[in-house]
Amino acid sequence: HKDSVSCVDMNVPYISDAKTPKLIAVGAYDGAIVLYDYDTGTLVKELEGPSDVEWLAFHPKGGTVLLAGSMEDGTIWMYHIPSWKCLQVFVGHEQGVVAGSFTMDGRFALSASADGTLRVWAPRTGLCRHVFRFSNNNNNNETAGLTCMALGGDGLALVGSENGTAHVCHLASKKTVASLRHYEIPINNNNNNNNDEDDAEELPMSVEAVGFASNVNWCATGGMDGVLKIWDVPSASCRKVCRVEEDTSGITRLQWHSSLPLVATSSSGGVLRLWDARNGNLLQTKTGHKDTINDMSIATWGEHVVTIVTGSDDKTVRVFDLEIPNTTTTTTTTTTSNPIIALQQS
Repeated sequence: HKDSVSCVDMNVPYISDAKTPKLIAVGAYDGAIVLYDYDTGTLVKELEGPSDVEWLAFHPKGGTVLLAGSMEDGTIWMYHIPSWKCLQVFVGHEQGVVAGSFTMDGRFALSASADGTLRVWAPRTGLCRHVFRFSNNNNNNETAGLTCMALGGDGLALVGSENGTAHVCHLASKKTVASLRHYEIPINNNNNNNNDEDDAEELPMSVEAVGFASNVNWCATGGMDGVLKIWDVPSASCRKVCRVEEDTSGITRLQWHSSLPLVATSSSGGVLRLWDARNGNLLQTKTGHKDTINDMSIATWGEHVVTIVTGSDDKTVRVFDLEIPNTTTTTTTTTTSNPIIALQQS
């Protein structure tokens, strides 16, 4: 790839028709949206779209529609994969769009932006149906930019923000039901009243990754502080704090296992990790990237192996297999190895 790979997604989990090709979609900061064959890694198609592509998301019903969000102009483009045509462009955000996806039933599209809003869109008309706004902790008249988004069951959405807070929203009632404080400002910073704004900008406050567990009422937040936190959603209380003390790199993405209490995280140091959310143990570590991992997508969640596709600032897309240890034990087993595939754009 000619520029940093910003995002990856796959339609494999959503395919219901044998005629639908299995694809890996890759976005880059040069505006390229490249589709690769999932099985062979060969280039299939390059789509024209927005500049500075920040995220990609396939439709959950069939995997034949693709969303792409732009960090530069705040637009979201929707493509029909069989015809390779753009069906819709969503316009309304005042700043870049940092994350987005379709709702689980596929009826609506969601987008989170650096302008501090979460928007709900009608795909067929391109109209915005609702706008969630979140106040800055330090000033109720200002909004903190959003950084990430995830969807859960019961119509919930979870967004992370630059000010160290994550918000849980109920889409049907159009309400924010909980706010989770991921980053706690150190006491010595609270006591220093001089240059508060400058100090806040230097702190690793931003929540860069969020996600819901699939079978329990838990969620997770990951931040630039390198900490993964596991939360109980109903009580909005933190259950576990997971960190690697000797690693100062921030968490960039996280995803839960589809059935087990496991969380995969990627980092600005180019490292993949697998955690046990019940006890906070680190189960697996994988390396191979030479720079920040900007995005990751889960190809398959097996009982013994998970396959993860990653995109990085090192301009490569890599495919990793992570072995799942016996999670009934509490022993930490950490290994390091190279990816099984590295995709290159010709």
